[in-house]
Amino acid sequence: MENIFDQCSQLRAQEEPFVLATVVAYKSPQSAKPGSRAIIKPDGSISGWVGGGCVQPIVLREAKRALKTGQPKLLTISPDAARDDWKGVESYRMTCEGGGSLEIYLEPFLPKPKLLIVGDSPVAQTVAQLGELLDFKVIKDTSQIDEATYVVVATMGNGDEEGLLSVLGSRPKYFGLVASEKKSQALFEYAREVGFTDEQLGVIKSPAGLELGAETMQEIALSVIAEMIQLRRANSAQPMSLPVIEVEAIDPICGMRVNPATAKYQSEFEGRTIYFCCLRCKETFDRS
Repeated sequence: MENIFDQCSQLRAQEEPFVLATVVAYKSPQSAKPGSRAIIKPDGSISGWVGGGCVQPIVLREAKRALKTGQPKLLTISPDAARDDWKGVESYRMTCEGGGSLEIYLEPFLPKPKLLIVGDSPVAQTVAQLGELLDFKVIKDTSQIDEATYVVVATMGNGDEEGLLSVLGSRPKYFGLVASEKKSQALFEYAREVGFTDEQLGVIKSPAGLELGAETMQEIALSVIAEMIQLRRANSAQPMSLPVIEVEAIDPICGMRVNPATAKYQSEFEGRTIYFCCLRCKETFDRS
């Protein structure tokens, strides 16, 4: 258990996404017991133990979803009636011959979204303060910009051209320019003159911020942060690009989901490949 927590600390320090799976309840017979834990990475690798057989593919599949949504959930894997009326609970029927039931809590840990602010205006300073308060990671290095980064240019008359050009050409998740419409058009025209395209300029939201009727510097900063939060939550189903963990095939004997990429047991039938969770299911199918 200490090793699992050490790995969690290390992964968080390295800003790597993962899911911590914890068994919270069970009914015999099950090898995993309350307190059993595992770390699941985006590539589907598992460190620790929360169950094998038909349990592991279900955990992998739901861990993938948790990494995409950023939302924790409770898995119930049981022959008993599904708990579909509970929010935050995903119910699966236990199909393994060994039987038993498990409840597993999946908790995703995702890196903080990066926020790059260009400029030192009062709006820039307030956006930085609010960003840290709202769990963004405020950065200064433009080389760190990627498709999940939020970028705000708030130079506001002090090095506008240099500030915009320092990040122009990148394609972040959000690219806001704090400037009037007239000022924005002048900056865009200058950018075109030095070689930037309309496509590159088209990713910029200007004036940045939601229409709140903001007048003061603090209110403008609030409107910018509000727009970022709106985008962040609206796209929470896909907050980051992650490797896909495919779990598509169904074992025809027990009904368990099987990952075709890693399935050990297969049979050819009528020109197609059938995947199985275990040797017994494969042999039962082959005999029939």
